[in-house]
Amino acid sequence: MKACDVNSPSFVFVFLCVGDVLLYFGASHLIVTMYLSFLYLEDERVRVLARVDELNSRITELEQQLQESKQEAEMERALLLGERQAELDQIEAETEIVGQLQLKLSELENAIQREKDKERANVDAERRALESLQEGYSELKNQLHNCPESLREQLQEQLKREGEALESETKQFEDLEFQQLERESSLEEERETISQQLLQERAEYQTSLAKRRVSALEGQANQLRQQASQEYDLLAKDRNLTVQILNKEKERLSALERRYLILTGGSFPKSCSTMKEMFRSKLDSDAGQTVHRPKAGSGSHQQYGAATLGRNTPSKSPLMVPNSTGSLPRNLAATLQDIETKRALALQQKGHQVIEEQRRRLAELKQRAAVEAQCQWDALHGSHTHLNTQYAPPMVHHSILHHQPPSAGEQPYDTLSLESSDSMDTSISTGNNSACSPDNMSSASGMDAMKIEEMEKMLKEAHLEKARLIESRERESHARRQMLEEERRRREEAEKRLQDETVHRQQLVDKEVKMRSKNFSQARPMTRYLPIRKKEFDLRSHIESSGHNVETCYHVILTEKMCKGYLVKMGGKIKSWKKRWFVFDRLKRTFSYYVDKHETKLKGIIYFQAIEEVYYDHLRSATKSPNPSLTFCVKTHDRLYYVVAPSPESMRIWMDVIVTGAEGYTQFMN
Repeated sequence: MKACDVNSPSFVFVFLCVGDVLLYFGASHLIVTMYLSFLYLEDERVRVLARVDELNSRITELEQQLQESKQEAEMERALLLGERQAELDQIEAETEIVGQLQLKLSELENAIQREKDKERANVDAERRALESLQEGYSELKNQLHNCPESLREQLQEQLKREGEALESETKQFEDLEFQQLERESSLEEERETISQQLLQERAEYQTSLAKRRVSALEGQANQLRQQASQEYDLLAKDRNLTVQILNKEKERLSALERRYLILTGGSFPKSCSTMKEMFRSKLDSDAGQTVHRPKAGSGSHQQYGAATLGRNTPSKSPLMVPNSTGSLPRNLAATLQDIETKRALALQQKGHQVIEEQRRRLAELKQRAAVEAQCQWDALHGSHTHLNTQYAPPMVHHSILHHQPPSAGEQPYDTLSLESSDSMDTSISTGNNSACSPDNMSSASGMDAMKIEEMEKMLKEAHLEKARLIESRERESHARRQMLEEERRRREEAEKRLQDETVHRQQLVDKEVKMRSKNFSQARPMTRYLPIRKKEFDLRSHIESSGHNVETCYHVILTEKMCKGYLVKMGGKIKSWKKRWFVFDRLKRTFSYYVDKHETKLKGIIYFQAIEEVYYDHLRSATKSPNPSLTFCVKTHDRLYYVVAPSPESMRIWMDVIVTGAEGYTQFMN
């Protein structure tokens, strides 16, 4: 094959055509790279602005929540203070009622004591009169022994009259004493009933719900105050964190604007559509200008040598070509025009695909962007070294994009994206396979990839922190709601139990008051204290008809024929008090007592025929009684039994029960 002369005009023409095509392709890929950088910056700006708006709205919402929380806390505090004042007023009224009840109780005690003193004074007067009669009778008896026979009969007559008067007076005194004892017993019973009622009312007022309610309200107020303070601190902390994130996003936005200013020399446009239209118009103008070739010659060669998109070209256009096409053949110009038209359409479609592909693959390329970018730039530099040294014009250095001069002694090289290098390899068809895949899109440099990765990492950490804070707040809110619900449920249960207990106590008090009033309206006749020998006698109904409430007295077991329970008895020889189990049996007609309620070891037995009297120990004659106010006496032919009941009601029941078997009381038969 004949060697081609490098000085021939045809070789120069072919060299110029190839250089022009390579220059156009390089400029087009540079525009695509800048367009992708602009799109990335626009997307980042939109995301940062959206994030800033979101953080601003979040700060506004947090401030509103802080204000609402403060207002709610103040409102709750005011309501609790109002309820507390109302409860304090109620406590003051109840305290006044308790004082009135105490005054009534004191007046009742004084009245009963005056009545007792009056009755005892009458008994003492009768006793003195009886003693004077006894002294007169004794004196007459002494005179009868010492008087002469003539006066003996007269003294006997007088002694007989004095004896009858003494006997009558003695019987009258005994009746008066018995009536006085009955009166004292009735007064004691009345005093005990009224005092028990007053004490019960006073206890109910003193243990009123208001005091507990006040303490509960104060505790609830303190708890609400603490919760409001904690919530306020949490919201303030969240707001401060959000403000810090907002400041970081603003700094990031400022960095993006500075970077955009370095790339374009201007500020961000208002919308992305304006930049897309500018890019498309630039491609159309480039496609229309490239079909015109300059004249062959040294001047044209000099112009292509200077058209490197670098620092020495004063024109704003990336291509410096004249509009002359006189030296090109017609078929070559048409072919180039067809190629450029298809190239423009392919670049438009490729641009959209590149944008979508880069957005889709950005998450995948974050971790390996820096390493692959270095590998790709090394491969591109190596693959284009031979082309740059032989016939290609100098490629555009990355310093041109960033408006910086290249370092001294450094070979200029292109900073095209992966898609640009792939398009150049396809168009030139140098036979060299690129070492980088066209699907691996990355940012302009390894430093940009690291910045993107750092920003994404910060965004991810911010999102994770936000999610953690929201989850923590929801968890605390849920726990607080559960605690409040549990507290409310416990309070409702306590109030319900207290209300039920109050209703139950009121029913018991009303029932007892009715029975007492009925008992007082129907005064018991003296036959209540006489023995009852009928076999069909119902002991329980008899005791209940006497006015006793057997159901509420747990110290006594009462049936139709028997009565059982614990009593404390004083010993006969050794005056010691011991607890015994007493059994009143109307079938066996005995009143016996055992060591315990198993009734295995009998300690003593009293037959009904031996029981003479049952009465209250009003003289306090029992030695060292455990409870003198609950002591009563059972008198028999042989001895006097002192026993102590566990409660006033059980004492009254036992006395009425034992009286029904007091068959030794035969004085009523005379």
